[in-house]
Amino acid sequence: MQEGKDVKQLDDNQRNPLMGVSDEDLIKFLADGMERERIFIEILRRFQKMVYHHIRHLVLSHDDADDATQNTFIKIWHNLEKFRGESKLKTWVYRIATNESINLLRRKKSTIDFDEAQPDMADLLTEDIYLSGDDIALKLQRAMCFLPYKQKLVFALRYFEDLSYAEISELTETSEGALKATYHHAVKKLEIYLNVLR
Repeated sequence: MQEGKDVKQLDDNQRNPLMGVSDEDLIKFLADGMERERIFIEILRRFQKMVYHHIRHLVLSHDDADDATQNTFIKIWHNLEKFRGESKLKTWVYRIATNESINLLRRKKSTIDFDEAQPDMADLLTEDIYLSGDDIALKLQRAMCFLPYKQKLVFALRYFEDLSYAEISELTETSEGALKATYHHAVKKLEIYLNVLR
């Protein structure tokens, strides 16, 4: 059984030699002239699900998340050769995905105020036929609509994506101390909303 598993892993690595390579080495290969398309395909393989789920937590609608995910990878493709590794690859990808979420929300609602909560977005949860999950997960998603965007973003990155405060700091260009306070405020508000929402 173990031998068969090892053979399968070897076959996967032969088909995709970039599979076991670190994010940092991927960027080095790009700088050394490796074919951009091969590196992009590997970035897509590594980050597509992560990007979709991150965007979905911010925009809620499956169709919107799908569109923003596609736009994220179009931006990554067009800017890949400009990326020089000043930040981690994962952070760079998250930053583009976050910006695409913001762009989409602005297109959908030009008067959106990111310093204010967006409780009307909770309606997307009941309208979206693609959204699945247990009652508690849906209730949490609903409660997050009552957070200002920055609190929602920091909470999603820390709670769902399990990013460290250092990674979120790099992504949002905000001090770790401010992020900890933002996360704490978000959690306190969510505890209140979860108790009153049905």
